[in-house]
Amino acid sequence: MTGATGYIGGAVATELRRHGHEVTALVRPDSEARHLRDLGVVIVAGDLESLPSLGDALNGYDTYINTAFSPQHDAQTIATLGSRGGQFIYTAGVWAFSNTKDADETTTPDPLKISAWRVEHEQTVLRSPAHAVIRPGCVYGGKQSLLESWFAAVDQRRPIELAGDGSNHWSMINLHDLANCYIGIVEQRAGGLFHATDDTRETLAECARALAADVEIRSTTPEEVREKFGDAFAEALLVDQQVKSGMTRERLGWTPKRTFTNSMDEQWREWRASSSRA
Repeated sequence: MTGATGYIGGAVATELRRHGHEVTALVRPDSEARHLRDLGVVIVAGDLESLPSLGDALNGYDTYINTAFSPQHDAQTIATLGSRGGQFIYTAGVWAFSNTKDADETTTPDPLKISAWRVEHEQTVLRSPAHAVIRPGCVYGGKQSLLESWFAAVDQRRPIELAGDGSNHWSMINLHDLANCYIGIVEQRAGGLFHATDDTRETLAECARALAADVEIRSTTPEEVREKFGDAFAEALLVDQQVKSGMTRERLGWTPKRTFTNSMDEQWREWRASSSRA
C-alpha cells in the first residue's frame, strides 16, 4: 500500500488487517506509523519518489493499492506498481465529474479542474483488466477530513461557514463503508471502474444542520470562496452533484450502511476520540 498513514489509507489498512490480510505499507521515515505497526502492518521505509528504486522488494504481492494523493508522482507510481503482475487498485474520486444528478460508472468523465490529472491516470490503469479504479465520494467519518472544520465549529460553539449558500449537493461516503468497498475489490480480485458513494441526498445546508439543531450556519458567495480557496478548490466546494454507485453495489455485493445524516452519533464519537488524542 501507499498512503497507509493517511485518512483513507489508514482505514483501508485497518480493514484489510481485520479481514486477515497481510499488509505491507510504504511509509516515509519521518511519518508516524505506530498505529500501523500495532496492527501488524509491515513497514517499508521510503516515499513515492523513491518507489522505483525499491526494485525486487516490490515483487511477489497479490495486490497493490495506491491511496496516496500525488499529482507529481502518480504516473510513476502506476508504472512501478501496476507492472508487477498483481492486481492494482488506483484511488481517484467523484470529482471526475462536474455538476450532475445522474452520473454512474458508465458516464463519460467531465472532471473538475482539481481532478483532471486523475482522470488521465484512470485511463492508464484501466487498460489492464486486472486493475481497478475506485472513485470515492466526499469522505466523512473517523477523524474527519473535508468536513473537520464543521465539527470543530460546533464543538467550539462557532458558526459553520459553508462554501456557497448550501443549496448544492455532494456525493458522499462514510470512511468505513469506503474501506469495505476496497475489501470487496481485493477479495473478489475485481477489475474495472467502481464508484463508492452512499445515499446521502440532503443539501450541504441540511447536512450542516444535522450536526446540531441550533448551530448558526453562514453562507458565503462564490466570489468569497474563490478568494479564500483559489479557483480550482472553490469549484470543487461549490459543485452540485449526485454520483450513483448502483453498478458497483451489484457487482461487489457491497452496500453502504450509513448516510451523512443518519450516522451523526457515530461521527461525533469518532471525531471526539480523535480530537482527544491529538
